[in-house]
Amino acid sequence: MEKKNGVALITGASSGIGLEMARLLAKRGYDLLLVSRNAERLAALAESLQSESDVAAHICAIDLAKAGSARDLFDFTKERGLEVELLINNAGVGHFGEHLSVDIESAQAMLQLNIVSVCELCSLFGQEMRTRKRGRILNIASTAAYQPTPYFAAYGASKSFVLNFSEALAKELETQGVTVSCLSPGPTATGFFDAMDERGIRNGHFEKGGRHDARRVAEIGVDLMLAGKLSKIVGTVNAMRSFSGRLAPRAVVASVSKRLMQPKQGSVVWKESGSR
Repeated sequence: MEKKNGVALITGASSGIGLEMARLLAKRGYDLLLVSRNAERLAALAESLQSESDVAAHICAIDLAKAGSARDLFDFTKERGLEVELLINNAGVGHFGEHLSVDIESAQAMLQLNIVSVCELCSLFGQEMRTRKRGRILNIASTAAYQPTPYFAAYGASKSFVLNFSEALAKELETQGVTVSCLSPGPTATGFFDAMDERGIRNGHFEKGGRHDARRVAEIGVDLMLAGKLSKIVGTVNAMRSFSGRLAPRAVVASVSKRLMQPKQGSVVWKESGSR
């Protein structure tokens, strides 16, 4: 297979959607920079991908929930001479439970990961892409971006930021050779939603039978990015639910969202869900 120019950088690459995107891009001949906190998983994944697809798979174990980590990751690529052509901001966590019960430091770390690091990575790598007049960025939002999400309040708000930021940045860069795309998955068969299951959503909104396959979600995201398209919600039903909220009064949307997200038993002690 003809080798592509540059490197595909994927955050949250050690599991779920990020892992499946790494596999897909390796098959397309892209060299990879795999990023997550789990060095052991990254090393095993890199070895597997290099064996299966004859690509170079670099790894960087870093916690993007820490201030300054985006710059550290950027510096890592410069030190190793890696030219990032595809940037996929997939890493993210969520806190499920009553917001007033969430540990403040954990909330700050979540917002650093879901918002600040995404912003910084888009800026750092986007500047280089603009100079080259070539590059693609894919940010992962969520169907939670389209309405308020009680019991998932800060997470949903962080994904609203990702969605609006991505679409705005795409328009700023659309004449400069750089595309920005945003994928909004709904419930997906990953560890993120397994953790949600443990919390016991009252109406079964996240039950395993209704989740999308992580591989299929990754395929949709990769196709969206490589086509340079703006934004996509995964699944027809998810899209209908998300857009219907724009037609109803916000008070009604918030009330419906509360019923969908409400835990089975009483108040909820907050719990962190892992990366998508």
